[in-house]
Amino acid sequence: MDKKETTKNSNRIYLILFIIGLILLIPSALISHMHQLKGFEARIFYDINNLPGSFRLPALWITEGLGAAYPIALCILIPLAFKYFRLAWRFFIVVGGSGVVMEIAKYLVKEPRPVVLLKGHLHERAIETGLNSFPSGHQTVATAMALTLWIILPNKWKWISIIWILIVGFSRIYLGVHTPLDIVGGFAIGLMAISFVNLLPSSLKQKLRLEGNKKYLLQKGW
Repeated sequence: MDKKETTKNSNRIYLILFIIGLILLIPSALISHMHQLKGFEARIFYDINNLPGSFRLPALWITEGLGAAYPIALCILIPLAFKYFRLAWRFFIVVGGSGVVMEIAKYLVKEPRPVVLLKGHLHERAIETGLNSFPSGHQTVATAMALTLWIILPNKWKWISIIWILIVGFSRIYLGVHTPLDIVGGFAIGLMAISFVNLLPSSLKQKLRLEGNKKYLLQKGW
């Protein structure tokens, strides 16, 4: 298969992933905008949130260690230290772009935190200063980072990206700071961000130093 055909197939996959992200984002945003937590979503929330409190400390480590400012800094600084400037730049663009979309979604949906939706009837194991819950910011950036890492990981290690995404989402619900749809929304935005970057025209990606293949991203220098 020649390079042109490979690029075409890759673009087709990323287009499908972008559409999947959009399909996940729009309904979850509309439901969250109703400011209700009930039915099947509430059942999932309570099933996770009612797990023993002994998991609180590991959940806090996971949520801060894999979905906050510290891992973002590491994902940029570590490639920079080894002179993988394109990879560091790609992390910055994908995570930064998903963060901007996430903030816009929070402003539009204005969903309160679960402690407000459930009138305090939950295990609130962490305190969040942000008032708006949808989508989960931690889940958004965790997904963006994990899927960027996916590109450069060997096939036998790609499961790390999947586990990264899943445990951050699980921990946010367990801590009582997000609903299941908040997690879906965060995942959708992260998925759309990585797909959008890969769907950019090749000429534009080259100008912006955003080529997506492993060999290019791990090439030293700029």
